[in-house]
Amino acid sequence: MFIERINHVTGEREWVVADEDYDLVQELARSRFGDMILDFDRNDMFLEGLKTTIAELKAKNKHVHVLDIGTGTGLLSLMAAREGADQVTALEVFDPMAKCARKITKASEWKDKITVVSTRSTDLSHLGEKPNIIVAEVFDTELIGEGALRTFKEALTNLVQPGCRVVPSLGRVWVMLVQSDFLKSFNRIPVLRKTEGSPLGNCPGTSAVFDVQLSRVTSDQFEALSSPILAFNFDFEDADSIIYNEEFTRNFVCSKSGNADAILMWWDLDMDRTGKNFIDMAPTWKNPNFAWRDHWMQAVYYLPDTVKVEEGKTYDLGCSHDEFSMWFALQSKGYPRPYCDCSIHSLLSRQTVHRLNDTLGDEKLNEQIQKMCSGKNVCVLGEGSMIGLLASNVAEHVTIVDSNSHFRGIIQKYVSFYKLSNVTILSNTSELTEKPDLVMSEPFYISAMNPWQNLRYWYELDTIREKFGDNIEFEPKKGTLYGVCEKFTDLHTIASPVGTVNGFDLSYFDEISQKARQATDAVVDEQPLWEYGGELLSKKVELMSFDLKEKPQPRTEQMTIDIAPGTNGFPLWIDWLFGELVITTGLKESTINKEPNWSVKEKQGVFLLPPNLIEKNVLNAHIAFDKGDLVFNFC
Repeated sequence: MFIERINHVTGEREWVVADEDYDLVQELARSRFGDMILDFDRNDMFLEGLKTTIAELKAKNKHVHVLDIGTGTGLLSLMAAREGADQVTALEVFDPMAKCARKITKASEWKDKITVVSTRSTDLSHLGEKPNIIVAEVFDTELIGEGALRTFKEALTNLVQPGCRVVPSLGRVWVMLVQSDFLKSFNRIPVLRKTEGSPLGNCPGTSAVFDVQLSRVTSDQFEALSSPILAFNFDFEDADSIIYNEEFTRNFVCSKSGNADAILMWWDLDMDRTGKNFIDMAPTWKNPNFAWRDHWMQAVYYLPDTVKVEEGKTYDLGCSHDEFSMWFALQSKGYPRPYCDCSIHSLLSRQTVHRLNDTLGDEKLNEQIQKMCSGKNVCVLGEGSMIGLLASNVAEHVTIVDSNSHFRGIIQKYVSFYKLSNVTILSNTSELTEKPDLVMSEPFYISAMNPWQNLRYWYELDTIREKFGDNIEFEPKKGTLYGVCEKFTDLHTIASPVGTVNGFDLSYFDEISQKARQATDAVVDEQPLWEYGGELLSKKVELMSFDLKEKPQPRTEQMTIDIAPGTNGFPLWIDWLFGELVITTGLKESTINKEPNWSVKEKQGVFLLPPNLIEKNVLNAHIAFDKGDLVFNFC
């Protein structure tokens, strides 16, 4: 089959040949089942829940039939069978995983107890007596975002015996009000001058969850304004109590005066209703038994308006949810779900909103732009960049070239609001009619998935030089690709083989998942590395440089990199030489054997070393540059 891909650097559409099962294989690779399977706290708590409920029914001399909804590899089914279940029915609608579960369970000593069903049918009558225990891991960062409420309600109503036990039995959602300029910057509408109001009005933002590793948000980046508040309480064993749309008012006493900028959220699960076996998603600073995982995180929600609160006063927190999502307001009722009406929040990722706020507030960058642009005819290249607005203060004229029609509309609103009469907005460099004195870029393109895909700037710059000649000033003049050795505390586990888990051989999953990753994934992942702890083990290594005064040409680099003992990841990023500044997309500060300080404004690339490379002391790298993208091969 042919699939269409967008070259994020050149902007060209390309057709490539792919296997007929590409979509399914890609979905398997993207599913990150491995990260979930290696969540040992999760596994142990599900095991304890199964032990309790199976033993309870066995004590009553009942035939134990466990229904495992969304079995994945079959791990929970194997647990149930080993703990004494007489019969296990494992449902898995994703066919590649159903085949995997079937292969794994048939190779086990409990193969006669487990039946894997890979249809969406709700008719299980052919399997004999109805199940009397449900086990299901159908949760996400928002707890209910994968359809947990409907899954349990319909299963209890249609598939199982009355009084069926459920693992987990109960779910609770906790929230906490905070003041935080840092977290607010991921949602705040960017402004050029704070004294003049907002160019986009009083947009409430969007109710979309911002999932983040809250344990990595440090104590100096937020102030708690309340204790944790119980927002929602779900009983997964009571179908009648599971309601898809609910609204509650929770009263709380403010613990500190300040501005309520955001709400932090996490949840916990009581696995068996005993109050002893919990999966607790609270961050490290609230949970002494914190267990790291990446398939679930904590969340940040934003209130429609920032509200000043006073210590000691009681407030109403409105808490609402539908079948899949939640939203909050500092009022008891009459608050609608917030919808973005300014386009910023609906078009851009949270990280890009933070980037815009950080860039417009960067005094050193602003000073550099003033020096470069004073009295000049400036052309600004990018997609989702606002540095052209900074240049307009001193430039004779600024032409902003941005291929994204939605972002051009946003920029036009800024131009109108600030009355920037010297700014023109174009969609393509071909529309330029006058030779610029200076071509400038951050560079940043919202379509870029990693730092080096911003090399699209080089190609756009080249089209301008072809049209107007080479004697044009431009910034940045150079980009340098760097890498560094790091020992991640946990991140490396997202791509680790699972092997044997809780005594069960799941190695067949490794066979198919590693093949899937090789077939569909780039060798280098993109990750916001500030969210992941680790230790820097080497100085940064220059891998490839890009002299932007030259024409972009295909090239390759081969090198041998010394790997420090303990290295399990190799982050990659680009530094740009922008006038007198170095703009980094990666490492901001570095001390060997200390935790690195990564840029928050963008994702970095990272090569997570497979087991066969971890024990080596060198890494052979082959890097190919073509059509503006980089292809990596490490061995």
